[in-house]
Amino acid sequence: MAIEPEASRSKSKQAQCAGTRKDGMRCTARVMGAGEHCFAHDPAKAAQRDQARRKGGAGRAIRHRLDHLVPATLRPMIGDLLDALGEVHAGTLDPKRASAMAALAGAITRAYGVGILEERLQALEAAQAAQEGGEA
Repeated sequence: MAIEPEASRSKSKQAQCAGTRKDGMRCTARVMGAGEHCFAHDPAKAAQRDQARRKGGAGRAIRHRLDHLVPATLRPMIGDLLDALGEVHAGTLDPKRASAMAALAGAITRAYGVGILEERLQALEAAQAAQEGGEA
């Protein structure tokens, strides 16, 4: 294993971001270009970060994937909950209010699930009764 020259080590330390992570530790990312911050901590790039975050969120398309998995009657509720999550994160919605929304959504989802299971059970019972009636 080669030993790094002293000049190279000090240069790489200078290229480390001067920002602080959420846990209070110094950011370990490297500076890209001029300045002393990485992309995530550079105050001058806040608008670019927000744009990239929005673009990334759209690329994930959570709502689009949910459209295929969630019944149409529950989709507006999912959309409201995703919006609420963003608002809590942004600090524009009280977390207690979002928690109440989530609790109500959970109750609605459970009631909906019971309804779906009841419909399926009735269909199975009807199919079984028709099959037994045809055998007799």
